[in-house]
Amino acid sequence: MKKSILMLILLLCIDLFSGCGSQRKKEIKVMWWGDVYNAAFGQKLIDAYNATNPEVPAKLITTQGGDYVQKLLTMAAANTMPDVALMITRDVHNMGMRGALMDLRKWTSGSDFQKTRKAMWPDIMNAVTADNKVYAVPIWTWTPGIYYNKDLFDKAGVPYPSNDWTWQDFADTAIRLTKKENGRKVQFGVVYDLNPTSNMVMSYIYSHGGRIYSRDMKKSGMNDPVTLAAYKALADLKLKKGVAPTEIETAGLQTGGMLADPFQAGKVAMRISGRDAIDVLTQGGISFRWGVAPMPRGPKGTFCFTMLSNLAISAMTKYPEEAWKFVSFVVSSEGQRLITAERSDVTVIKAMTEDDVFVSYKGRPAVNLVFREMLKDAVPLPFVPGSNEWEKYAGDCFQLVEIGQLAVEEACRQIARNYDKNVGAKVK
Repeated sequence: MKKSILMLILLLCIDLFSGCGSQRKKEIKVMWWGDVYNAAFGQKLIDAYNATNPEVPAKLITTQGGDYVQKLLTMAAANTMPDVALMITRDVHNMGMRGALMDLRKWTSGSDFQKTRKAMWPDIMNAVTADNKVYAVPIWTWTPGIYYNKDLFDKAGVPYPSNDWTWQDFADTAIRLTKKENGRKVQFGVVYDLNPTSNMVMSYIYSHGGRIYSRDMKKSGMNDPVTLAAYKALADLKLKKGVAPTEIETAGLQTGGMLADPFQAGKVAMRISGRDAIDVLTQGGISFRWGVAPMPRGPKGTFCFTMLSNLAISAMTKYPEEAWKFVSFVVSSEGQRLITAERSDVTVIKAMTEDDVFVSYKGRPAVNLVFREMLKDAVPLPFVPGSNEWEKYAGDCFQLVEIGQLAVEEACRQIARNYDKNVGAKVK
């Protein structure tokens, strides 16, 4: 009898302690991009959240760049997806439509989040909404601007871009800053590709009155006469005027090492990039002075498209309320203040860009103000699920354009037909 009682006590103790142990292991897993810059910041955010003493703390999981989305898809298929994941809007839609993400309307429709939504930049919550379901919450934004090499401008006697410059000003500037020596180009005015979803093409086409997609995304706008004319003008600027290097010419400009990028190497006068380029250009190794101008204005105004990074919650999480608490923290003033102080990506809260922490980031107030002003009129980059294959097809077509095997107009028509058949026809 005594042995039986002792054994019962022992089993109860084991059960008690194992239960406590499982409680200690209770946590929400947060998946984050795994390069050094992003992983380090992700851990800071996790630490800040855990410092608030949540009942269920967060734990960071990281995966390197190119494998990130594939790993998420694999984990979702195996029902092992982490509770919360950082992803761009394209992946939010792709995974949301597959049923891998939780519909967040339960929380986003509440009064607390509605206050946050009103404080955000316009329309960004619409970018993560599909079929009346909210699949994620944006936590920072990315918009393009045009960086320029002041030393090359000064050497050529070309005035710096103004904040209200036009696409004609841009073209004239790029032509003047393209240089040849002994019949060979040694300097280009700008660098850009002709892919229809690139920031350069989107801004140029829309500011000239064209469209890449119809408003309901069911038809391509690539074969519209206005779009065709604008696309041809932009392609001619690159391929006939020669202001931007082709892929082959870009490879010839690369010097290797840190300055493999031709703009950083001082061989291209202008390039399109987001505010994150501040981090690269201020970390050392850049020998020239530089500035930033907004995207140029066309006959229909200035069009600037913003891309978003978002937090989504797995549809299979065991801790939905706790996962939402983490998402709420990141989009709160405390989380957004940390993003503003530690990252070059722009906070989703408009008022926070008025703070000196934002304006004085990296000691570049003029640059920071350009990106802030562009966001006031920026709209989320349009996206439709299932367009990955179409975008690859479009890129392949314009590679043929670059090497002279396909006319611009014919490329646009082929791309339009491909979109209408394979993407637009499936849009509900």
